[in-house]
Amino acid sequence: METIMGADALRPPTNPPAGGTATRSNSARQRKSVQQRPVIKAPARVAQAVSSFPDVQGNWAQAFIEELAAREVIVGFPDGTFRPNEPVTRAQFAAMIRKAFQTAATRQAVDFVDVPPNFWAYTAIQEAYRTGFLEGYPNRVFLPNQSIPRVQVLVSLVSGLNLQPTENVALNTFYQDAASIPDYARIAIAAATENQLVVNFPNVALLNPNQVATRADVAAFIYQALVNAGQLQPLPATNVATRYIVGYEPPVASTPPLTAEQVAALRQQYRLPEPSIVEELRRLIGGNSSIGTPTGFGADRGQAYIGAGYQERTRGTNQDDGVIAAGIGLGDARKAVGVEGTVSIYDLFGDDSFEDGGISFKVHRLFGEDLAVAVGVENFDTFGNPDPGYSTVYGVVSKVFPLASRTTSGFTPSVTASVGLGGGRFRSLADIRAGRDSVNPFGSVGVRVAQPISLIAEWSGQDLNLGASIAPFPNIPLIITPGVADVTGNAGSGGGRFILGVGYGITF
Repeated sequence: METIMGADALRPPTNPPAGGTATRSNSARQRKSVQQRPVIKAPARVAQAVSSFPDVQGNWAQAFIEELAAREVIVGFPDGTFRPNEPVTRAQFAAMIRKAFQTAATRQAVDFVDVPPNFWAYTAIQEAYRTGFLEGYPNRVFLPNQSIPRVQVLVSLVSGLNLQPTENVALNTFYQDAASIPDYARIAIAAATENQLVVNFPNVALLNPNQVATRADVAAFIYQALVNAGQLQPLPATNVATRYIVGYEPPVASTPPLTAEQVAALRQQYRLPEPSIVEELRRLIGGNSSIGTPTGFGADRGQAYIGAGYQERTRGTNQDDGVIAAGIGLGDARKAVGVEGTVSIYDLFGDDSFEDGGISFKVHRLFGEDLAVAVGVENFDTFGNPDPGYSTVYGVVSKVFPLASRTTSGFTPSVTASVGLGGGRFRSLADIRAGRDSVNPFGSVGVRVAQPISLIAEWSGQDLNLGASIAPFPNIPLIITPGVADVTGNAGSGGGRFILGVGYGITF
């Protein structure tokens, strides 16, 4: 039985798709040349003006959405909204395909057991299957209400338009997460990349192939497919959405380029953040604004990190020590909440090395791109005999304050401030020694002075720490944080002591 746009990803690994891409029942179809691309008929433009959905004004995909809405390829909801961040089902995608492309059938229809004739998208699903855009699961199952991943949308468009890569496309030069592209889809993604069908927001270097496609994602992909087919004009270079089209190069124009002031005005108009891989990585692994205190930013689904720390002596002793940790994110802090879990191993040096540790977690929420809040528990559970052996409950708010307009280079001087309240290790030194439960403030300030460097000052609840956050390699998720703890010597730890942290972020 044929597969659905790469539905082999859902099959057991003992049955991999042939040739590293979605298989077809009609092998002759695979041998069609690019010159035999199906004829595509552009839908007629409606007479009325382009519909303006209130919830897409300023959205990164506004230009894609409004053009397709004007052609009635996509429609909004009865309340007048478009809901660009909602997922798309396989039936909804079939309906969009039917309105966007009119191609000749290449095979007979199949009666899917879960798509009765009275189903609202029955005709659209039949046409999408007969024209080669969509496939079915084994046993004539279609799953019309299943959400469709981004990779399957792209494979579908490539398959229906009969696109093939003309050269060997090195996917890892375009996508940091190329390793997560399923084997069956790699050739199709290469073709989609070469033909500029791929649009990645907010980070053009992250494909997120297995993430569920949103309505905005699908609108962008279909728009670019129609551009490739010659049915739509490419977006103008001045449109902010072009920065998210993979492989996009602005056309050579006789008019002078935009000035820095014009670029800044456009960014302010659409309120879109400058895509910055290093900035996301700093926030993910705790760099940029703090040394040892938590911030409101955290890891989401598809993000993880590893790290290690060292101090030349621990408080109240003359012995050095270290810690290693690994964490992973769940959820989505932009839409709901993210959950970050961390396992730490303390006391790396000495007779009981690698025997003591704890498990911590943090729940965080992101508002816009620059404001985040979090609550968490450090050492929620412990093993061995760690120091400290008690739990620490805290809450923290973090805010990024740009010091200038965003520049064309992507670097913007900024200050990131975090303020929190917590018990446990954030208590005053007197309360810790007396064993009293209390709540104490902590916080940090990070000043980003250059693209890879931020200077940091933080109050841990007992002492002042100073340091720097350094990302030495562009677009490599490695953060090095050297510093000096207890610089004022007021925490009873023998004065300032050298500390060092190293972290590495992982996306998948």
